[in-house]
Amino acid sequence: MANQVAARLSGDDYQHLTSWLHVLELKRPRRQVHSVSVEDERAGSADDVTVRHEPGSSHRDRFYQIKYHVDQRSGYSTGLLTHAEGNSTSLLQKLFATWKKLLAESSGRPFEIHFVSNWSWDASDKVGECFSGLNNKVKESFFEAGLKSDIGKIREAWRTHVNASEKDFSEFVRTLHFDLGATCFDERLERVRDQMEHLGYKYDDASLLVAVGIVRNWIQRGVQVVTQELLDQVIEAHGLQAPPEVDKCVTVLLTTVKKQRIDIVPDHIIDWRDKFEGPDYEKGHTTLPGVDWNTDLMPELFALEAQIAEETGCRLVRARGLARLSAWFGFGRAFSENARYLVEVDQRGLLWRTDAEPSPDFKLIATNGAGEQFDGDAETLAVGISVTAEIDSAVREHLSSTHSASRLVLLAPNRALGHACITSAGDAVALAREAKETVRRLISEHRAKTVLLFYLGPLSGACFMGHLFNSMGAAVRVMEFQDPGYSPAVLVS
Repeated sequence: MANQVAARLSGDDYQHLTSWLHVLELKRPRRQVHSVSVEDERAGSADDVTVRHEPGSSHRDRFYQIKYHVDQRSGYSTGLLTHAEGNSTSLLQKLFATWKKLLAESSGRPFEIHFVSNWSWDASDKVGECFSGLNNKVKESFFEAGLKSDIGKIREAWRTHVNASEKDFSEFVRTLHFDLGATCFDERLERVRDQMEHLGYKYDDASLLVAVGIVRNWIQRGVQVVTQELLDQVIEAHGLQAPPEVDKCVTVLLTTVKKQRIDIVPDHIIDWRDKFEGPDYEKGHTTLPGVDWNTDLMPELFALEAQIAEETGCRLVRARGLARLSAWFGFGRAFSENARYLVEVDQRGLLWRTDAEPSPDFKLIATNGAGEQFDGDAETLAVGISVTAEIDSAVREHLSSTHSASRLVLLAPNRALGHACITSAGDAVALAREAKETVRRLISEHRAKTVLLFYLGPLSGACFMGHLFNSMGAAVRVMEFQDPGYSPAVLVS
């Protein structure tokens, strides 16, 4: 009896851990999960966990039945799926009845039924070869096999057993995912632990017991729908939010414009004001004669990066100060993603970091189609990126007068231009990633050897682009606005 109780408790805990793992999907925007249910009374036999997605999402709703076994003495087969004692129904019949119920209530929304178990397919049952190892769904070979073949006989045995028409049976089986050979108890525990750590929650043994208890409590109280709001409430009520960690970091004060007091004492100062033209109270965009970005200025940044790497090992670099856009491009280039750095900048009083999740709705769009031809270097491509204001005319004028590029592609966000175009770190990261992929594609399409990059936008966009631009396939040179005109500045790739 004690062994039976232990087995049941292990099975419950495995199911609760799996439920909690799916509940945590509510905190992952890319999954587009609207709600999660445990012991869902509307889900027939696949009621252990239900994952429903946001309206308009392309994801299929998922219904899970979970079977945990304390050892590996057997495996699933046609015999086990169709086995029924007395007047009871078999596992396959229960799944078919669940499919009919869900189909009637789905209002046309696509769904999947997942049968999850740590047992695998019985190797002696050939039907196992008809379910893909890629996604655990049935392969077409299951339906294409002739009636006299082994697979064909099994298929017909399944269909007859559930008393279904060929059409209904085909639709039913295509919704099934046999997630067999699922992770063992300890691996499921570690997967939940990893996800909680990733989301910024406590993940020690006590916290995992609390998570299992939360799911058990939901079941006992008949809580049918878990939303993000409810999840946030229980996380706070049970103290599962991990305390913020103090990142090991260095602070660099970068200035090319004028002195500025910052709220923290910098570890390093890069002061280039004496390299730029203009009065002391506000230096301009133009470097002094004889000062070159890539032979005079960038080596100083690269030397600082080497010093920080050797002396501290810090990977988070906090950048502060007033500097022109080319300097921010250069800073991101020196402390690049490729070298495993994270960069934090002060964007109008907000601290934005390069590890922010990119905003999924932010896109860069070519505003002049495939581009415009210019009478210039055939191997040089010009790319203009407008964010806070339009730069199209200024870039066209520069290319017409300098004959420095043969084609111009103009890009802009799928939003209104202005200071409100970029409102979050996620927007800035999305801008940088979109720019990187677009410029890479354009380099490949036009077989360019050099790209002249014109940009008007927030400093975060410049810094984050410099941080990300690597292995571009061509030299990418930032063009600094001189009011009027442009001049070549820092190489970011």
